[in-house]
Amino acid sequence: MASPVGLPKGKKGFVFSNWAKIYSSKPELYFQPSSIEEVVALVNAARKENKTLVTVGSGHSPSDLCMTNEWLVNLDKLNRVISMTEHKDKLYADVTVEAGLRIYQFNEYLGKHGYTIQNLGSISEQSVAGIISTGTHGSSPYHGLVSSQYVNLTIVNGKGELVFLDSENQPEVFRAALLSLGQIGIIVRATVRVVPAFKIKSTQEVIRFETLLEEWDNIWASSEFIRCWWYPYSRKCILWRGRRSEETDVIRRGSWWGSFLGRHFYEALLWIAVNIRPSLTPAVERFVFRKQYGSIQNYGKGDVAVQNSIDALNMDCLFSQFVDEWGCPMVNGIDLLRTLDRSIAQAAKTNEFYVHVPVEVRCSNTTLPDQPIDYSDRTKNSKGAVFGNTLRPYLDSTPHLKYKPLEEVTEKQLTLYVNATMYRPFGTNTPIKKWYDVFEQAMSDAGGKPHWAKNFIGSTAFAAGQTKSENEYVDYEMRGMATKFKEWYGDDLIKFQEVRKIQDPEGVFLANKAWAIRNGILDIDG
Repeated sequence: MASPVGLPKGKKGFVFSNWAKIYSSKPELYFQPSSIEEVVALVNAARKENKTLVTVGSGHSPSDLCMTNEWLVNLDKLNRVISMTEHKDKLYADVTVEAGLRIYQFNEYLGKHGYTIQNLGSISEQSVAGIISTGTHGSSPYHGLVSSQYVNLTIVNGKGELVFLDSENQPEVFRAALLSLGQIGIIVRATVRVVPAFKIKSTQEVIRFETLLEEWDNIWASSEFIRCWWYPYSRKCILWRGRRSEETDVIRRGSWWGSFLGRHFYEALLWIAVNIRPSLTPAVERFVFRKQYGSIQNYGKGDVAVQNSIDALNMDCLFSQFVDEWGCPMVNGIDLLRTLDRSIAQAAKTNEFYVHVPVEVRCSNTTLPDQPIDYSDRTKNSKGAVFGNTLRPYLDSTPHLKYKPLEEVTEKQLTLYVNATMYRPFGTNTPIKKWYDVFEQAMSDAGGKPHWAKNFIGSTAFAAGQTKSENEYVDYEMRGMATKFKEWYGDDLIKFQEVRKIQDPEGVFLANKAWAIRNGILDIDG
């Protein structure tokens, strides 16, 4: 194909792999546009050539959502900061950026101006567009989806149109684009609401699993940032709680598996457990727990670290991994964890399956106010979110719960996220399906739904489109969730589909059509 004027040159022979190296694909052409005009030209060329487009950033999603053999687009060259507008008393600022900017780059810019992103997930590798496209959340009773920080978006839709979206300008399309799965258009520009830079003082406490359940109602609203790592074979958890701090000195926390030797030794132990003797898995967990955290319970105390907010919220993801994460109402959490605990223990007794650790337990507050919030009493050290918008994305997987002011927040406003990570030591595909089947059933029974970007399995009983007999599937292969998603999302899914058809009538962004069909995002007839 001859390149039209304004179309970036496509690269042949490029192989895209996601971060975990579970999936890879070889697109026909790979593009890196460096301007919005080039993105528009690229979409129009795809329409003319009857090609589909997938946009990728860091590829951190462990699923096959972004795999394509047609055209692949990366926005790393679309990474300029366009403007910054500070609000009264510099209590927050709105920063407009090109959407290919990576979060770590964004925070480097913000740090130079005394600001920071309000909340993030566990890494900073995603792009400004990518971090919202699958529903990224943090871990806080006072913050929700990262997309709630976004004031506006500009997309190039499937018709090659440049469309500006905010709460007043096409709010229905805005709701779809805030969690779009890449199906609405290419996000090329965004305005993000940021706050003055702050440090987080955190404690890391070793607690018994039973202590977590006994203190459940006292824990989850006890700090602005909070997360828990569960080690079921050790019968212990690590409770991490962080609050804003004005302390100036940085205090770092040591890490056994953060060292070269510890990291490789841990991965080698996992490889042996996966490939030679799975029954060693509980012993590996107990050994690693003692090396990393010790064994003495110190609930209410713990070791202390003081870091800038980004360093505190980022996590070491360790090794290549499968990840199945679901969110459910926090009030169902105790029964849910007891169910999972019994299943894990029983499976170990029968040698049916073993789990890797930690099982990550986190919370988020994705409730949204009906009216604009008065921020007149806010200070630079005030906790909680300064909303960029209060529109719920159509495909937000979290429960519909009632908003309360920060001082009234309890577990009734919170979503509980449980993340079942299974490592792939040195690239080995660990068996996951037996564990994930049990996990997904328990999460579903607790009123949960899966995170869009993760390795949820589903079932041929729930899938749409072409399916295979069970013995033809690879262990980790997604079967699909179409009927469940239609039941769970109802009218919101229908509205998303309507917006998608209007914004992309020729299906330019339906590169992974099979994924969209088996999960009900796209009807079989298109």
